[in-house]
Amino acid sequence: MSLVDHDSWDIEFEGCERLRHQLLGLLHKRRQLGGAIASPEYAKLTNSIDVSREQLVKDVKHLKVILDNAITWESCSEHELQQRRINFDKLNSDLRSIDATINSAHPSSSSTSVWQQMGTTAAAAAPPSDIVSLKLTQATILEEQDRGLEALSATLSRQRQLATQVYEEVDDQHNILDNLANTMDRVEAGVQRETRTIGQVTRKDSTWGYWLVIVLLFVAILIVVLV
Repeated sequence: MSLVDHDSWDIEFEGCERLRHQLLGLLHKRRQLGGAIASPEYAKLTNSIDVSREQLVKDVKHLKVILDNAITWESCSEHELQQRRINFDKLNSDLRSIDATINSAHPSSSSTSVWQQMGTTAAAAAPPSDIVSLKLTQATILEEQDRGLEALSATLSRQRQLATQVYEEVDDQHNILDNLANTMDRVEAGVQRETRTIGQVTRKDSTWGYWLVIVLLFVAILIVVLV
C-alpha cells in the first residue's frame, strides 16, 4: 500500500486555475477602459494585474515542485502523471499568453510606469476605495495561499499517520514472528527429548530379553547338573 493516499496537486492546480481566471478577468476589465491610462481605475487594475501575475508565477513554480516530487517518489500512477504533465504544460502556455497580452498592451506594464504617466496629482486624487479594493484583492490571494498551505499540512499529517500505522503493523508482525520462532524452538526441543526417551526405552526392552534367555539357560544347566 502506498503511504501517500493523496497529495496537494489537485488543490494547488485548482488555485492556479482560479488565479488565472481572475487575472484574465482583470485584463478584460482594463481592456474595456480603452486608452484611459491616466484614470485611477486603470491604475488600480494595473496594480491588481501585477500582483496577481506575480502570485501566479510563484504558484506555477510551486506546482512544478509538486509534479517533480510526484515523479521522483512515484506517488501516483503513470497515467495520472501524464495527465498532470499535460495540465502543467497548458497552464504554462496560458501564463505565457497572459504575459504576451500584458506586454502587447503596455511594453513596460509595471504599476510604477502607469503612475508616472498619471503624475503625482492623479495619484494623490485616487479615491481611498481603490486602495481598499486592492488590499482586498491581495488579502483574497493570501487567504487562498493559506488554504493551500493548510490542505498541504493536512495531507502531510495524514501521510505521517499512515507511516506510523505501517511501522506499528510491521513491529507487531515482527513480534508475532519472534513468538512463532520461540514456539518452534520449544517444540523441536520437546520432540528431541521424547525421541531420546523412546530410544532409551527401546534399548532397555531389548536388553531385558537377553537377560531372560541367559537366566533360563542358567536354570537349565543347574537342572542338568543336579539330575
